[in-house]
Amino acid sequence: ENRSRNMEALLALLALVIQNTALVILLKLSFRDGAEPYDPSTVVLNVEIVKLFVCSLTLWRHSADLLLRAFGEIPGQHLLLVPSVLYVLQNNLLFWGAQRLSPIVYIVCSQMKIFTTALVSRILLGTTLSTTQYWSLVFLVIGIIIVQGEGLKKRDQSVGPGFDSFVGVAAVLLASLTSGTAGVVLEKVYKAGQRNSNGSGSAVWARNIQLSIVSLPFAFVGTLFQDARSGQFWTGYDSVVVSVILLQAIGGIIIGFVLKYANNVSKCLAISVSICCCAVYSVARRDVQLTASLVLGLLIVSVSVFAYSLSPSGDETREQETQIGQPLKVFGRSSAPLK
Repeated sequence: ENRSRNMEALLALLALVIQNTALVILLKLSFRDGAEPYDPSTVVLNVEIVKLFVCSLTLWRHSADLLLRAFGEIPGQHLLLVPSVLYVLQNNLLFWGAQRLSPIVYIVCSQMKIFTTALVSRILLGTTLSTTQYWSLVFLVIGIIIVQGEGLKKRDQSVGPGFDSFVGVAAVLLASLTSGTAGVVLEKVYKAGQRNSNGSGSAVWARNIQLSIVSLPFAFVGTLFQDARSGQFWTGYDSVVVSVILLQAIGGIIIGFVLKYANNVSKCLAISVSICCCAVYSVARRDVQLTASLVLGLLIVSVSVFAYSLSPSGDETREQETQIGQPLKVFGRSSAPLK
């Protein structure tokens, strides 16, 4: 049984590495010279449609009643409006960044979502960080700045002019902010739902269905402002664009399997491997030059991600201290010591 679980964990990690790396590279290739331009907002809409189909099919296989209940609860889920709007905005911004940046600069800058999530979580949820996590965030920002600086030195035709590259970085950083805010609000929604559910995995599929349904109108509105050069909804769609849609749609599902069969450490390792793969690709295409500063920046980012994820937060540290025998206060009330 352990051998089978280890094999499932390995397959999940391999899938995450392939998904992360392929998505970043294909995003860049979708804007390649000679390819017919497409409207990214239509891709965002199609991603939500595919996610809705996959999640609905999965939940239906568990129970048709749960699927109907998920649809019936949508009118009361007003808080889902916030992450829905932010996720649609985030996905559109990421296309802006991918079009203007090399894959390595893009994937490294996207790790800024760790910093923004911690910041927003501190503001909205009052989450406290350990000293290790604070320093990890500091070095994460330093590593991103180093890689970004090295990436922007190469301003040839494949990456775009200098100003365009700065716009791309700004788009990815803004997307990280919207991602952090949406993630924290969604965490609040999930935790509220867990108090009224049995905590089963089907509840996660139900929330994803509700999130996709609420996101669809906002994604559709985005397509109404599509570039006039696109002409029609499906203009510019080829095998690369379709692959981007499928990879984006299954990304969250793969992460779910990684956390189920592996752990958060393995997820961080997979992300680090993806960063290295994108670095090799960018250097091979001469989007960036292989320098000591670039290697140093990549190393700092990877180590920072590991250190932040492995270190318990200030809240978790206090919870561990209460296990010695002191009662833990939950929502202002004392409870029995954790076992």
